[in-house]
Amino acid sequence: DVYFKWKGPDDSHFVWKKNGQKMKTCIMEQSHILLDGKVHVLSWVKDSVAENTQYRCSFISKAGNMTSEVLITVEDKDTAGQDTWTKEFDNWRSAISEHDKMMQNWRKKWETCNKRNSL
Repeated sequence: DVYFKWKGPDDSHFVWKKNGQKMKTCIMEQSHILLDGKVHVLSWVKDSVAENTQYRCSFISKAGNMTSEVLITVEDKDTAGQDTWTKEFDNWRSAISEHDKMMQNWRKKWETCNKRNSL
């Protein structure tokens, strides 16, 4: 998985490219609207590769664009670091899940606070 997160205007969206070609599948997004009218967006690609692959992620909005890229290098499966990578991937997946829970709790607290203030 490759992921990026940004904060921007509510018209913000991602465009992913794999080795220069626009991707239409394997893209996941998670967004949370903030009180200032902006949106916090996390996007990631679930993909498997057999050779070195470059991913390019562009964050597009009316206020401007931002691009980031990463090169995934494929090593021999017998490489000793494979176990380390598996653990890092599991940690990353757990962090994404925790981030989602945290943002949902944060949203509920703001909504509760806003309801109390409007009474």
